[in-house]
Amino acid sequence: MTTSLFATVCLLLFVQPVAGQRLTATELLAKAREAFAQNRERQDHWNWTTTEERAVVDRAGRTVQPLPSVTVESVIRKDGRRCNAVLSWGDGVAPYKLNEDADTRCAGQEPTDPPFRMDALLQSATVKLGPRSRSSITLQIQPDKSRDRDPQHEVRCTASIQATLRLDPATYFPTYLEGKVVDSGCEGDTTQELHYGEDPIRAPLHRLLRKGTEFRLQYTLQVDRFGNQANSYWIASEQHWKRPFQPRASGIVYSNRLFRLQPNIPGPTLVQDDRTSAREFGAVADIRVETDKP
Repeated sequence: MTTSLFATVCLLLFVQPVAGQRLTATELLAKAREAFAQNRERQDHWNWTTTEERAVVDRAGRTVQPLPSVTVESVIRKDGRRCNAVLSWGDGVAPYKLNEDADTRCAGQEPTDPPFRMDALLQSATVKLGPRSRSSITLQIQPDKSRDRDPQHEVRCTASIQATLRLDPATYFPTYLEGKVVDSGCEGDTTQELHYGEDPIRAPLHRLLRKGTEFRLQYTLQVDRFGNQANSYWIASEQHWKRPFQPRASGIVYSNRLFRLQPNIPGPTLVQDDRTSAREFGAVADIRVETDKP
């Protein structure tokens, strides 16, 4: 008994340093990037709808122009790509070609991902390890001045972002992201068709990702109804955005519809809140939103 106990203690003492080793911030970010990529492969098992609410606030944070909410659904084009199609407008306007196929409903729309590329952010070269607990691992992503003039937009944008990222300790999936755009690398022009009878836009369209943009994304795990963990899916169940307008901006386009801004708003900023409900093909999945906030 004594010999057996001694051998067990020696074994524990031997393996403890290996088991106690912790990954570096760079290694953790690489695991988060891998988990994010694997999660995208599981989206084929799921569909979802998102309700987006927007308002324009002034410099003091007062709402000066509420904008119509819109509910969109994720549909699949013939080529297998996802896109958002309008289900309903909060002001009662009929959705664009609601009963047509996905390719027709999604014509001229931008991708359904966040305005910046999450996979690019997870490749940041300037990451530090933050607080760690049993429920989460925190990483701090810092802006990178050496890359904020890179010819690739996603590199410039990532280099302009300062963010806090929380990982699920079991899977390393990035479950929570909060941050701010601190430089101009995310800015740029874009295009979007108009589907609701408006005259063509003559002025250039700019991405609403100016310096000062703030964001918060919360991901929630949707569990496969058959208990197959390989089909469970993390989805961005809640998003919050504060996005300053360009100087002299006269309007905003979203979901292929143009809205004119009231004139002379001091320091106009778009505030947007999105909430997503997921459904596994063939079954409804309840969203379980974590209440743990940093």
